Amino acid sequence: MKLADLLSSRKKNYFYIMHLSYEGAERERLWNYAREHDLIGLDLPDDVTDDWVKVCEKVKESIPNIWVRQFDIFCYEMKVDDIVVALNGWNSLLGIAEIVEPNHRYDRSLSGKELTGFFDHIRRVRWIKEYEYIHRLPLPRPIKGFNNTLSRVKHGSQRWSDLIGLNI
Repeated sequence: MKLADLLSSRKKNYFYIMHLSYEGAERERLWNYAREHDLIGLDLPDDVTDDWVKVCEKVKESIPNIWVRQFDIFCYEMKVDDIVVALNGWNSLLGIAEIVEPNHRYDRSLSGKELTGFFDHIRRVRWIKEYEYIHRLPLPRPIKGFNNTLSRVKHGSQRWSDLIGLNI
Protein backbone atom coordinates (compact mmCIF):
# COMPACT_ATOMS: atom_id res chain seq x y z
CA MET A 1 0.00 0.00 0.00
CA LYS A 2 1.17 3.52 -0.74
CA LEU A 3 0.76 6.51 1.53
CA ALA A 4 -1.55 7.92 -1.18
CA ASP A 5 -3.85 4.88 -0.81
CA LEU A 6 -4.01 5.25 2.96
CA LEU A 7 -4.86 8.94 2.73
CA SER A 8 -7.43 8.33 0.00
CA SER A 9 -9.14 5.63 2.06
CA ARG A 10 -9.40 8.14 4.94
CA LYS A 11 -10.49 10.98 2.62
CA LYS A 12 -7.55 13.08 3.81
CA ASN A 13 -5.95 15.83 1.74
CA TYR A 14 -3.29 16.47 4.38
CA PHE A 15 -1.06 14.63 6.83
CA TYR A 16 1.57 15.56 9.38
CA ILE A 17 5.29 14.97 9.37
CA MET A 18 7.33 15.00 12.53
CA HIS A 19 10.75 14.33 13.94
CA LEU A 20 11.25 12.68 17.31
CA SER A 21 14.55 14.07 18.53
CA TYR A 22 16.23 16.65 20.69
CA GLU A 23 17.64 18.94 18.00
CA GLY A 24 18.63 15.88 15.98
CA ALA A 25 19.94 13.91 18.97
CA GLU A 26 18.73 10.68 20.58
CA ARG A 27 16.57 9.72 17.64
CA GLU A 28 16.91 5.98 18.05
CA ARG A 29 16.09 5.99 21.78
CA LEU A 30 13.13 8.33 21.32
CA TRP A 31 11.83 6.36 18.33
CA ASN A 32 12.00 3.11 20.29
CA TYR A 33 10.08 4.73 23.16
CA ALA A 34 7.44 6.06 20.76
CA ARG A 35 6.99 2.66 19.11
CA GLU A 36 6.83 0.73 22.37
CA HIS A 37 4.36 3.11 24.02
CA ASP A 38 2.22 4.08 20.99
CA LEU A 39 3.00 7.77 21.41
CA ILE A 40 4.21 10.81 19.61
CA GLY A 41 5.43 13.77 21.58
CA LEU A 42 6.50 17.37 21.63
CA ASP A 43 8.20 19.60 24.14
CA LEU A 44 10.31 22.67 24.66
CA PRO A 45 11.61 21.72 28.12
CA ASP A 46 13.18 24.97 29.25
CA ASP A 47 10.28 27.16 28.15
CA VAL A 48 7.00 25.24 28.11
CA THR A 49 6.75 23.64 31.54
CA ASP A 50 3.01 23.07 31.78
CA ASP A 51 0.07 21.87 29.74
CA TRP A 52 -0.09 24.07 26.61
CA VAL A 53 -3.72 24.91 27.41
CA LYS A 54 -2.57 26.47 30.70
CA VAL A 55 0.53 28.25 29.39
CA CYS A 56 0.11 31.99 29.75
CA GLU A 57 0.33 34.40 26.83
CA LYS A 58 3.56 35.88 28.25
CA VAL A 59 5.31 32.52 27.79
CA LYS A 60 3.86 32.12 24.30
CA GLU A 61 5.16 35.58 23.38
CA SER A 62 8.65 34.68 24.64
CA ILE A 63 9.17 31.62 22.42
CA PRO A 64 9.69 31.58 18.65
CA ASN A 65 6.49 31.67 16.57
CA ILE A 66 7.37 28.34 14.96
CA TRP A 67 7.10 26.69 18.38
CA VAL A 68 3.77 28.36 19.11
CA ARG A 69 2.51 27.02 15.77
CA GLN A 70 3.82 23.51 16.48
CA PHE A 71 2.17 23.37 19.91
CA ASP A 72 -1.09 24.69 18.46
CA ILE A 73 -0.99 21.99 15.76
CA PHE A 74 -0.15 19.26 18.26
CA CYS A 75 -2.62 20.29 20.96
CA TYR A 76 -5.56 21.76 19.02
CA GLU A 77 -5.40 20.92 15.32
CA MET A 78 -4.57 17.21 15.16
CA LYS A 79 -7.68 15.04 15.28
CA VAL A 80 -8.53 11.37 15.70
CA ASP A 81 -7.77 9.46 12.48
CA ASP A 82 -5.20 12.04 11.28
CA ILE A 83 -2.06 10.50 9.81
CA VAL A 84 1.42 11.24 11.14
CA VAL A 85 4.57 10.35 9.21
CA ALA A 86 7.55 10.00 11.58
CA LEU A 87 10.80 10.88 9.84
CA ASN A 88 14.42 10.36 10.75
CA GLY A 89 15.99 13.61 9.63
CA TRP A 90 15.54 14.44 5.97
CA ASN A 91 16.40 10.99 4.62
CA SER A 92 14.32 8.15 6.05
CA LEU A 93 10.94 7.03 7.31
CA LEU A 94 10.55 5.55 10.79
CA GLY A 95 6.82 4.92 10.79
CA ILE A 96 3.29 5.99 10.00
CA ALA A 97 0.66 6.39 12.69
CA GLU A 98 -2.90 7.49 13.16
CA ILE A 99 -4.05 9.64 16.06
CA VAL A 100 -6.39 7.56 18.26
CA GLU A 101 -7.44 9.95 21.05
CA PRO A 102 -9.09 13.34 20.65
CA ASN A 103 -6.85 15.25 23.07
CA HIS A 104 -3.20 15.58 23.85
CA ARG A 105 -1.94 14.96 27.38
CA TYR A 106 0.70 16.71 29.40
CA ASP A 107 2.80 14.39 31.55
CA ARG A 108 5.65 16.18 33.29
CA SER A 109 7.06 12.86 34.52
CA LEU A 110 8.00 11.97 30.93
CA SER A 111 10.02 15.08 30.22
CA GLY A 112 13.76 15.34 30.24
CA LYS A 113 16.66 14.38 28.08
CA GLU A 114 17.92 11.73 30.48
CA LEU A 115 18.08 8.20 29.19
CA THR A 116 14.51 7.35 30.18
CA GLY A 117 12.86 10.64 29.29
CA PHE A 118 10.46 11.35 26.49
CA PHE A 119 8.49 14.42 25.52
CA ASP A 120 6.03 15.78 28.06
CA HIS A 121 3.23 16.70 25.61
CA ILE A 122 1.99 13.42 24.13
CA ARG A 123 -0.62 12.04 21.77
CA ARG A 124 -1.73 8.42 21.63
CA VAL A 125 -1.31 6.79 18.23
CA ARG A 126 -1.67 3.43 16.55
CA TRP A 127 1.33 2.58 14.42
CA ILE A 128 0.08 1.55 10.98
CA LYS A 129 3.62 0.89 9.83
CA GLU A 130 6.75 0.98 11.92
CA TYR A 131 10.33 0.13 11.19
CA GLU A 132 13.08 -0.86 13.53
CA TYR A 133 15.47 2.05 13.66
CA ILE A 134 18.23 0.11 11.94
CA HIS A 135 15.81 -0.85 9.12
CA ARG A 136 14.23 2.58 8.59
CA LEU A 137 13.02 3.14 5.04
CA PRO A 138 15.14 5.48 2.88
CA LEU A 139 13.11 8.27 1.28
CA PRO A 140 13.18 8.64 -2.50
CA ARG A 141 14.60 12.16 -2.04
CA PRO A 142 15.51 14.18 1.06
CA ILE A 143 12.84 16.35 2.67
CA LYS A 144 15.17 19.34 2.74
CA GLY A 145 14.34 22.26 4.95
CA PHE A 146 12.22 20.35 7.45
CA ASN A 147 14.16 21.47 10.50
CA ASN A 148 11.30 21.85 12.96
CA THR A 149 9.55 19.08 14.86
CA LEU A 150 6.06 19.07 13.39
CA SER A 151 4.47 20.31 10.18
CA ARG A 152 1.19 19.87 8.34
CA VAL A 153 1.63 18.71 4.75
CA LYS A 154 -1.12 19.85 2.38
CA HIS A 155 -2.21 18.27 -0.88
CA GLY A 156 -0.30 19.73 -3.81
CA SER A 157 2.70 20.91 -1.78
CA GLN A 158 6.26 19.82 -2.58
CA ARG A 159 6.42 17.70 0.58
CA TRP A 160 3.16 16.03 -0.45
CA SER A 161 4.68 15.16 -3.83
CA ASP A 162 7.89 13.93 -2.19
CA LEU A 163 6.14 11.56 0.23
CA ILE A 164 2.80 10.50 -1.25
CA GLY A 165 4.30 7.67 -3.32
CA LEU A 166 5.94 5.93 -0.36
CA ASN A 167 5.21 2.22 -0.12
CA ILE A 168 4.11 1.52 3.42
